[in-house]
Amino acid sequence: MGLSHFILANMDVILDKWAEFASTLVPEKRQFNREALIDHARLMLETIATDLLTPESAFEQTEKSMGRLARGPEISAASLHGAAREESGFTLNATVSEYRALRASVTRLWEDLPENQPMPPEAVVDLVRFNEAIDQALKDSVTSYYDEKEQKIRLFDAILSSTPDLSCIFDLEGRFTYANKVFLELLGMQLGGLVGKTYADCGMPNAAEKDRQVKQVIQTGQPVRGECCFAHRPGDGDLYEYILTPVYDENGRMDGVAGTSRNVTDRKAAEIRNWKQANFDPLTGLPNRCLFHNRLEQEVLHATRSGGPIALLFVDLDKFKAANDRFGQDAGDLVLQYASARMCACVRETDTVARLGGDEFTIILQDLNENGHAENVARKILVQMQRPFHVRQQAIHISASIGIALAPFDADTPEELMRDADHAMYLSKEAGCNCFRFYSRPHHDHVP
Repeated sequence: MGLSHFILANMDVILDKWAEFASTLVPEKRQFNREALIDHARLMLETIATDLLTPESAFEQTEKSMGRLARGPEISAASLHGAAREESGFTLNATVSEYRALRASVTRLWEDLPENQPMPPEAVVDLVRFNEAIDQALKDSVTSYYDEKEQKIRLFDAILSSTPDLSCIFDLEGRFTYANKVFLELLGMQLGGLVGKTYADCGMPNAAEKDRQVKQVIQTGQPVRGECCFAHRPGDGDLYEYILTPVYDENGRMDGVAGTSRNVTDRKAAEIRNWKQANFDPLTGLPNRCLFHNRLEQEVLHATRSGGPIALLFVDLDKFKAANDRFGQDAGDLVLQYASARMCACVRETDTVARLGGDEFTIILQDLNENGHAENVARKILVQMQRPFHVRQQAIHISASIGIALAPFDADTPEELMRDADHAMYLSKEAGCNCFRFYSRPHHDHVP
């Protein structure tokens, strides 16, 4: 589901959250019902949803990033909202906060959808366009809040200082002319001490690259995006996404460069966390079935192209079920953790040890350039699995049955290699366990 359809389908839920938050901002001695609080919000969301369905050309994307979005002659719902809020006695910060709440209501519900974990590229594009539309709506709203020039100047500072985003402006020589309150607090400076300086003059991290990017925007008229780390305090640092965009006057001449940075530390951490949950076994920390198959596909493809052999070991723990039943699941989980650590100690860092589930493990041995390497690893694992596992003052004894298949000798696809290694593992089971078998003995004669 695209973001446009999502907004329209969840309009009432979004507006309920909007109204709930807006009710906390109502000026004293004023009464607002729900319909009054969502007066222009529905029309704004419907307009944004319609805009998201309209394809954008590269030129239109650039125009939007420059803040030069073409407007029609009609008065926007956001403009009506800003004027109405001023007339009703809302503070500027309260009016701006409503947009932050609207943005949060949509983006959090959107990002929490299962299909957006992790977020696919097309969903990211929708989210960027939505944020651009909200930014435009915010601009329309606050512009209508004040109609005199000096009031607009005060409004400009109030808007930028009421948001957690870092905002600043540079002149055409690449020197600061403005920074909002959050940015100044981060730098530990006053505005008067910042104006006229460059990033390098402020001693900021990666200052040379930042100053180069500001000059790049001035020279090319094109926005620049990136990521950087800002420290709020010694030893601490948050990750920010930033954009530097040219600013034009009413005659179309470049007037300066505007910079905005947004803290994405929590979002990045969530993306990493979601990736780990999707690719690693929570008990052992080993790659799970999904990540294993991805790596196996890459390794088999490399082996078939280069002719350099790889080995796939299918490892099944003997007598584990009996031990798990006898000593309990907690003890069984510890055995699995200890067993995975012992297997990892038997291979190189470039090899892959994965847990498919239960007591089944797989190992991918890369670049078998040494004679007998796969056999030596299998013997090491058998020795390690025979050693007792000491769990809660109990000695638990298990062993392992191992099947080995080679690519490209035995198979040239991941599915065939898995089938062959699994078959060889069952041959080792039939041989009495605590041993290993190669899938094909004629091929075994050629094993490096």
